[in-house]
Amino acid sequence: MNSRDLGADLVLAWPEAELGIMSARAAVGIVHRRELRIAGDPDGERTRLADAYAEQHLRADAAAAGGFVDEIVQPVETRLRLALALRTLAGGRERPAGTVVEAPA
Repeated sequence: MNSRDLGADLVLAWPEAELGIMSARAAVGIVHRRELRIAGDPDGERTRLADAYAEQHLRADAAAAGGFVDEIVQPVETRLRLALALRTLAGGRERPAGTVVEAPA
């Protein structure tokens, strides 16, 4: 539920994750509205197009290939991978010049 654009240091996903800002059916309704309007079976066509859209755009491996996901993690490995990531990131990250960061008490 985060992304690089929102400031994430690391983006992990499970293999079966569906990533996107809207569902495949909603996206197809926008992208293919003209084709759906003239289709003989609009519901069937929407389902066919949504399945193809989800396969191409919403799968975790497609997001990883596009650089939106850093690593695909098996669910059973999640706890270990998160612990490693937190340990790696514990030192903090670079902040823009002028940012005031208070030291922990």
